[in-house]
Amino acid sequence: MRRALALALSLTAMPALAADRLSNFESRVAADWSGAYAGAFGGMGISTGRAALGDYSGVLLPADVSYGLFPTQIDGRHNGGAFGVSGGVNFQSGAFVTGIEADLGYLSTRAHHAFSRLDDTHVVAPWDINTNTRYETEFGAIGTLRARGGYAFGDTLVFATAGLAVGKVSNRFALALPEIGYASPDWSASGIRAGYAVGVGIEQRLSSSVSLKFETLYVNFADRTVMGIDSVAFPGESIGYRFRNDVFMPRLGLNVKF
Repeated sequence: MRRALALALSLTAMPALAADRLSNFESRVAADWSGAYAGAFGGMGISTGRAALGDYSGVLLPADVSYGLFPTQIDGRHNGGAFGVSGGVNFQSGAFVTGIEADLGYLSTRAHHAFSRLDDTHVVAPWDINTNTRYETEFGAIGTLRARGGYAFGDTLVFATAGLAVGKVSNRFALALPEIGYASPDWSASGIRAGYAVGVGIEQRLSSSVSLKFETLYVNFADRTVMGIDSVAFPGESIGYRFRNDVFMPRLGLNVKF
């Protein structure tokens, strides 16, 4: 009798328990991500500072390139800090969340490379000469305007993003021949460049108005060629390097919803 009574009570309670669990699940799925928000972020900028040998001409430089005094390509990972502010607005339809986000930050990544080879051909001077070259890519202020879309698992939003990017980039190329006291002029190109940004991320709501976000953006600005010309010391000689201006930006942010 007791077992029958316990079984009857459990069968009676099961629909209520199932309804309660379904209600909790629906409330988690239906977490409200819509609305405007603003926040701040900090992270890293990772760039290779990649540059590739471009056009060259003259009497000395073609022979120097063939002799290996100038590299055909340089790259290597360099890291720097990144910080800034962001803001945007989300629109929600069920568990799907779309929106627009803009950010403005500063990136202190500076990729620099040095290359050195000994010139023992004795064409420029009757003794051996070290041919030292330096390559530098430096980023500054960067802003993006991106579309964002993802899927909300309750208080967790997984998203992808893509859009436009604008930033300050400087590229430099330098040549030094210390044995004859030569240092090249300032061969550089700097200014505001336009490009694109793509990325993925995850955002976790800590409360109804505060969320923590981790994302990684890949930002690519227009390539730039820097020409090395010194018409006084080496008339008729020229050499160029094409710099690839791209950077990965993993960053952690805190957003506050209005």
